[in-house]
Amino acid sequence: MYSLYCNLFQALLKLKIMDTIFQSITENSQWLYSVIFKYKWFYYDLWSFVNLWSGGIIFAFLTAYKVKRKWIILLLILALPKLVDVAFSITIFDFFKPERSINILNDLLIGMLGAYLMHLYFHWKLTKKHPKWLALFISSITIAFIWVGTYRYNYSIPFFNSPFINWWALTAWTVSGMTIIFVSSYIKTKINYFFGVTIPWLIYLIMLFAVEYIAYHLLSLREVSGGTTPLVFDIIHGTRIMHIYYTTAPLYFIGLFFLLSYIFKKIRFATSGEAKLQSALNGSKSQL
Repeated sequence: MYSLYCNLFQALLKLKIMDTIFQSITENSQWLYSVIFKYKWFYYDLWSFVNLWSGGIIFAFLTAYKVKRKWIILLLILALPKLVDVAFSITIFDFFKPERSINILNDLLIGMLGAYLMHLYFHWKLTKKHPKWLALFISSITIAFIWVGTYRYNYSIPFFNSPFINWWALTAWTVSGMTIIFVSSYIKTKINYFFGVTIPWLIYLIMLFAVEYIAYHLLSLREVSGGTTPLVFDIIHGTRIMHIYYTTAPLYFIGLFFLLSYIFKKIRFATSGEAKLQSALNGSKSQL
C-alpha cells in the first residue's frame, strides 16, 4: 500500500511538473501566434519564420554531416512535432479542427522552403564561397528575434512601437549583433579566440551604457513593458532577465556564430567535393 501511494504521488508530481512546463512554454511562445496574414483557413504568423529557420538550419546540419536521404529525413523531423501536437489535441482535448491539417501542410512547406533556400545558397557561385556572411546574418537575427519577441518591448514613444514584434528593438539588436560578430571575427583572426570574445564584449558594454544614457535621460525614450529597476548608473531599467541578457548578449551572438560558421564551413567543403567529383565523372564520360 505504501508503495502504491508513493507511485501515485510520483505520477501526480510528474503530471504537475509537465503541466507547469507546458504552461511556461505556452506563455513564453504566445507572441509567435501573432497572425501577419490570413485568408480563410490559410494564415501566416510569426511561427512561419520559425518554421523557415528550422528547415534551413536542420538541412544545414544534415548536409554538413553528409546524411543520406536528407530531404526525406528533414521532412520527417519537421512533421514529427506537428503529429505530436495533433495527437496531444485529440487525446487530451478530444478535438481536431479540419483547418489544422491545412496549417500543418503550410508549416511543412515553409520548412522545406527554408531548406531549399539553404541548398541554393551553397550551390550558387556568388554565395557559396562566403558562408561566414550567412552565419553572421542568421546568428544576429535569430538571437534578436528570440529576445525581442520574448521580452515584448514597448517604448514610451509610439513611433518606436509596432504590432507583432517591436521593429525598433529587432533592428537595433540585429545590427548590434552583426557588429559584435564582425569585430569578434576580425580580432579572433588577428589575435586569438579569447580576445575575440572579451574585447568586443568590453566595447559593447561601453557603447551600451552610452546609448542607454542618451536614450533614457536626453531623449526620454524608455522601455515601459518591464520593471523599472536600473542596472547601474540609473540606466537600463527593466527586469532581472533584461539585466542578465543586456550584460551577456555578446556571448549568445558570438557563440551561435561560431557554431553556424563551423557547420557552414563543413557544407562548403562537402559541396565543393561533390562538385569536383561530378566534374571528374563528366570528364571521364566524355573521354569514353
